[in-house]
Amino acid sequence: MKRSLLLSFSILFSAAVFAQSDCSDLFISEYLDGYGNNKALEIYNPTSQPINLSAYSIARFSNGSTSAPPPSERPASTVQLPDVVLQPRDVYVVVLDKRDMNQWDSQLEKPVWNGYNVIDTIFDQVTGDPVLDQNGNVLFGPQYVDNGNGPSAIFGNVYNEIYDLQGKADVFLCPVYDINRAMYFNGNDAVVLLKGTQVEPDGSNLVDVIGVIGDDPTVTIMEDAWVDANGFWVTKDRTIVRKRDIKKGRITLTDVIYSLGGTFDGAEWESYPKNSFCYMGVHICDCDPNPPAMPNTTECFYRPASSVGEINTIPFEIFPNPLAGNALTISSEATISSVEIMNILGQKIQEETFRGQQNRVNFSVNEAAGKFLIVKVIFENNSIGIQKLIREN
Repeated sequence: MKRSLLLSFSILFSAAVFAQSDCSDLFISEYLDGYGNNKALEIYNPTSQPINLSAYSIARFSNGSTSAPPPSERPASTVQLPDVVLQPRDVYVVVLDKRDMNQWDSQLEKPVWNGYNVIDTIFDQVTGDPVLDQNGNVLFGPQYVDNGNGPSAIFGNVYNEIYDLQGKADVFLCPVYDINRAMYFNGNDAVVLLKGTQVEPDGSNLVDVIGVIGDDPTVTIMEDAWVDANGFWVTKDRTIVRKRDIKKGRITLTDVIYSLGGTFDGAEWESYPKNSFCYMGVHICDCDPNPPAMPNTTECFYRPASSVGEINTIPFEIFPNPLAGNALTISSEATISSVEIMNILGQKIQEETFRGQQNRVNFSVNEAAGKFLIVKVIFENNSIGIQKLIREN
C-alpha cells in the first residue's frame, strides 16, 4: 500500500520530537543530476560508529507526489540500500544502473559515462546551434553517430577520469525503470533518505530530504527545478555538494513538507556544473576531527565555455551559402586558426588548421558530408564562430 505523509497535528508535533542532532545519523552529502542517466547520490556517515546501510532506503517523491511506493510495489519509487557497513566519516556512492553501451539515446537508455566517452560540444539537432545551459554556458556531452541503425556512442582509446561516473560507484541501483524509479530523479522530484523501506505517516523516519515533498516546482514556481536565491536551478543539470559545516540531514517537517510551508533554495549546498564528478567519493565535514584532503578540482569539470572562448562574438562570412560543389571560402577581420565541419548531430567530419596570419581561407568540403552542415571557426584568441551551411543538391 502506498503511504502518504499525513499533514496533520501529529506531523507538526513530530517535527520537534524527531529532531536530529549534529553528527548523529547519515545524510546525503552529494547529489548529481547530469547528462542523460548520469545520476548519483553520495551518502555520508558523520558519526563515530559504523552503520549498516541496509537499514536505510532512498525514495523519490516524483512531480509533487506525497507518496513513494515501497520496493514491494511495481513500479516502486523506494529502493533499499545494500547490506554494507559504512565506516565512520566515510561515504557510499549510489549510481543509477545504466551501463549497457549498446543502448544509446532512446528516451530512458543513455548509459552512465565511463571515462572513454568522446566529449565535445552538444548541438541542437534541428537548428544546429550549440546547446546552452541556464547560465548561458555551452554544454558539452558524449558524441554519437547515426549509421542508419540508430544512434550509437563514440568511444575513444584514452581514459579520462573527469568523465568517469561509473568508476565512482560503490553500487549501481534501479536498472529497470518500470520496476524501480527511485534513482530517476530529474530536478523536480524530492529525493529522500529514510530508515526502513517505507515513509511513516508522521515522517518520523525521515533522515534527509533534498527538495520539498508534495511540491512540483514546474507548477508552483514555473521552473524545472528548485532554484537558489538568484533564481538559478539547484536540482537540475547540477552537481551539489553539502557544505562542510552541515552536520545533519534536513528533516524539519515545516521545511520539507510543502503543505506545511516547506521550501528549498539549496542554501546548505555548494553548486557546481552538471557532470562534475571529482567531488564524488570523498566528503569534507566538520564532524570529522581529521578530515581528508580536498579532491584535486583543477580538472574537475567538463570543458566550460570559458576554455573555448566566446561564441559568435567575432563576425565572419562563409560563401557561397548555399554551397554548390566543394569549395568554401571563409573570411573575417580576425585571424583564423582552424575550421571544423560538423553534421547536424554535432559530429565532427573535417578539420583543418591554418598557419600564419590568415583572415581569409579556402576550405574543400567533403562530398560525403551531407546537406545540412555546421561550420565552426576557431580564431587565434580561442574564440569560436558557428554558422549553418546548406549544400545544394
